[in-house]
Amino acid sequence: MERDLLAKLLVNLTRSHDGVLSQAELIKGFESVLSTLEDAVNDAPKAPEFLGRIFGKMIVENVMSLKEIGRLIGEGGEEARQLVEIGLGGDVIGSTLGMIKKERGESVLNEIRGSSCLRLEDFRPSHPNRSRILETFF
Repeated sequence: MERDLLAKLLVNLTRSHDGVLSQAELIKGFESVLSTLEDAVNDAPKAPEFLGRIFGKMIVENVMSLKEIGRLIGEGGEEARQLVEIGLGGDVIGSTLGMIKKERGESVLNEIRGSSCLRLEDFRPSHPNRSRILETFF
């Protein structure tokens, strides 16, 4: 429940007429969260799923694009592509897609995916430890 409220708050702060939270500030905040996600999972194992739901809300509310979210996840971690290589990137992007599908349906999800030119294969780790969440979208 609180995570859904957080997503709603971020949307409202970004969309406010006063410009309380700029797009650049939102992106910088998400970069910070993604850089510490691997450590956060130790205390909160569902953190990638919760973050994916927040990202999904940003997309369905037209605050950020799937392409931008994909870029952030792809570059995320202490080093570039680290989250993807350890499988957390796939969990985040899979949860993001799941939230979009749940909120807006499969046809809207397919439209968003198509317009983003995002390749889901890019979020599969090179080792066999696949993201079970991402795999449902192949």
